[in-house]
Amino acid sequence: MRNLSPLALTLTLGLLAAACGSASVGGGSGGSGGSTNGSGGTATGGSSNSGGSTGSSGGTTGSSGGSTGSSGGSTGAGGVTASGGSTGSGGNHASGGTTGSGGSSASGGAAGNRASGGSTGSGGAGGATSGSGGTTPTGSGGSSGAGVFFSDDFESDTSGKQPTGWDNLIAYNHNATNPMGSLSAVADATHTHNSSKLALHVASDGSMVFLERQLPTGTKHFFVRAYFYMTHQLGMDSTSDNHESLVGISSDPSHTELRFGQMKGAVGVSLASDDNLAPPQAKWNMPPIISANAWHCIEVEFDGTAAYNALNAWSDGTSVFTLTQGSDWGHSAEPATWMSGLFDYVQVGWESFSSEKNDVWIDDLVMSSGRIGCN
Repeated sequence: MRNLSPLALTLTLGLLAAACGSASVGGGSGGSGGSTNGSGGTATGGSSNSGGSTGSSGGTTGSSGGSTGSSGGSTGAGGVTASGGSTGSGGNHASGGTTGSGGSSASGGAAGNRASGGSTGSGGAGGATSGSGGTTPTGSGGSSGAGVFFSDDFESDTSGKQPTGWDNLIAYNHNATNPMGSLSAVADATHTHNSSKLALHVASDGSMVFLERQLPTGTKHFFVRAYFYMTHQLGMDSTSDNHESLVGISSDPSHTELRFGQMKGAVGVSLASDDNLAPPQAKWNMPPIISANAWHCIEVEFDGTAAYNALNAWSDGTSVFTLTQGSDWGHSAEPATWMSGLFDYVQVGWESFSSEKNDVWIDDLVMSSGRIGCN
């Protein structure tokens, strides 16, 4: 190497320094790439080691400062300016982006999941279950005799006298003398149900003998049940039988109009207004039988609210008669509202259009808007 003058040596060193500064700038640009990766400015800055100690600091600047460092590098040998790249360290603010991770606080929104606790509200559905239970006791009550509006066990009456609270219809005389010869409807102790003291005794040679009482205003559907002990059976009677009445309803207290008992030797009904009867002829003189000389629980339903007015009867809980449609009549079919106007009086006793004698004891009588049964 040839000798250089001091001035030339100075210039040469200056150029070398500038070249190193350029290398630092390149390293800085590598650092800016690090800003893209978030971790980059770290290792690439190592390339800055090729630049002097001054340049290396510039490299550091470049690694964090990015573009700011590059401008520092252009300042060259000043190096001091390159240290201004520390301004680039403000790029650390980028790390503040980690603050953005604070956005994870949004996960606190998961706390909002507590709203799912609203599902507890489904417990309210349990309340609905309790409410439905309330309907059970209400619905079941009617079948056990709810709706009773009259009952009489005849225990408080006087033997040989007409029971109190009743009118009579004897031999077509309303409120006749009772007894009237051999016809009577009085309390006595000859036959009583369930070992009671007294029962109503109806004695008839076939003539009309009834006790009757007025039904509540507005009645269109009711049941009457009593225990009957008769000396004449119902059902499978002789072919000469006409019709007999045991229980009935009427609009006129001096007449019988709709009568349940025996028709043509079979359990059935007759209607006075046109002399119609049921059952049809094919069932005349046929079973079922309600036997004589024994107690029987007989219940009759008069239903003027059915689309086709209906009459049903049971003996000891077993159905013995139904009339629910026009074809159930023995003659021509009655209109659908054939019971209309008949719900004024109820009658119990005996009448035979075949001169059939009968002694009937009646006890524990009940009238109700619902089925009564034999308990």
